Amino acid sequence: MLTIFSGLKGEETCSLMLGDELDRDESVAILGKTITFCCGNCVRRFEENAAYYIKASPSLRKKFSEDEQKELGVDKVKLLKQRFCPVYKDRIVNPNSPSIEYNGEKIYFWSSTAIRRWNRDPDRYYEDAKNDKIL
Repeated sequence: MLTIFSGLKGEETCSLMLGDELDRDESVAILGKTITFCCGNCVRRFEENAAYYIKASPSLRKKFSEDEQKELGVDKVKLLKQRFCPVYKDRIVNPNSPSIEYNGEKIYFWSSTAIRRWNRDPDRYYEDAKNDKIL
C-alpha cells in the first residue's frame, strides 16, 4: 500500500479514513502515545473501539509493542471478515458500525449516510464491493 505523508512531520495519513490528511488538532493520547487523525469523527470512533482499530489498521498496530497491544486487549479482538465500508471504500468499519442485512449477509457501513447512498442502488454497490473484495 502506498504511504502518503501529510503536513505533520513524518506521519502517515489517517488510519481510519485512509488517504485523508491528518489534522494536528484531532488526536488522542493512549499509553503515552499521541495518535493523530483527520477529524473528530475518527477520534470518536477510535476512542470507542481502540483495540479493534489497532488490530484492523496496520499503521496503528505498528505504533504499539506486543505488550502494549496485550494491555489494550488487542489480542482478544476478533476482526470482522469485512474491513472496509462498501460505499466509502477507504474507511475502516468496526463491529459497532451501522449495518444492514443484504442477500443474507450482515454488511457494515461507515455511517448512516453511506447506508442512504447504498439504498439508492444496493445491487450496484453490492456487486462493486464483491468485485473489490470488500464483501
